[in-house]
Amino acid sequence: MKRFALKDYGTAKDVLIEIQAEARPVDETHVRVALTAFAINPYDVALRQGAMRDFRTVKFPYVLGNDGAGIVTEVGAAVTHVKVGNEVIVHAISGTYGEEIVAPGKKVVKKPAALSWEVAAGMVTPWLTTYNLVTHLLGDTIGQTVMVQGASGAVGSLLVQFLKKQGKTVLASASKRNESWVTRLGADQFAAYDQADAGKVFANQADTVIDATKGGVAGEAGVQIMKTGGNFVALNALPKEQTKTGNYLAFGPSKEYSDFEALTALTEVADEIQLKIAEVLPFTLASVIYGHEKLEGHPSAGKIIIKKE
Repeated sequence: MKRFALKDYGTAKDVLIEIQAEARPVDETHVRVALTAFAINPYDVALRQGAMRDFRTVKFPYVLGNDGAGIVTEVGAAVTHVKVGNEVIVHAISGTYGEEIVAPGKKVVKKPAALSWEVAAGMVTPWLTTYNLVTHLLGDTIGQTVMVQGASGAVGSLLVQFLKKQGKTVLASASKRNESWVTRLGADQFAAYDQADAGKVFANQADTVIDATKGGVAGEAGVQIMKTGGNFVALNALPKEQTKTGNYLAFGPSKEYSDFEALTALTEVADEIQLKIAEVLPFTLASVIYGHEKLEGHPSAGKIIIKKE
């Protein structure tokens, strides 16, 4: 079985390798999936660079990847919601960079027909973040007006759509080149961060601000946009200058969040949710290296997907 793995921490071209691995056995609670597509995520890049080494130990060679989609080829006796032959979405602890994955049944759901292979694979982590942030981290405290910074990215674009489905007023910022995309997703008002100061445009207007950018100056603008006593949620670093009274929350994965719950919720809205795909690349080591290098820079909006023919 072909898989793409890390042999060490370092640059993509130096440490990403192709390996042949033995198939893992499937116990009663797990499912084997022949993968058709998998996504490359910023987290994969950070892990490969060694940014996680202080709190996450990995054994080399280590196969990256949390998000994938494919066809079930084997099902454990205790798993009843999927069967052999089903097209499914997978959220694995690791290991989706390859031809197959064995994952817990609770991390696998049927793929809706409305989702292409590449969108299904690309949707997983961004949707889990979107759903759990809005539904569990914030819940009823979110308020009516929500600001989404980085609204053209995978998480940001899903946040705009999910919040609009809940009847929220959505303010959004992204680069000018992505204005039409974000507006089509349903944003009520838009500010291009490369043409105007969103902090001034939307000053004191949002009950909740969600910073879905890579951090930096967006945090300062977000504090300006948040109403006094509101919520500021960061997917990366919280702003250093918390000059306004409010709830400052850093979002991250939690064992309290159910993948099965969130992915099932995705299947219920799949025909109404859009995700931009930047590139679909062939199933090769060169593609994986290219994808990592692309994410290290300033890529255009959209997910990078590796897909088998």
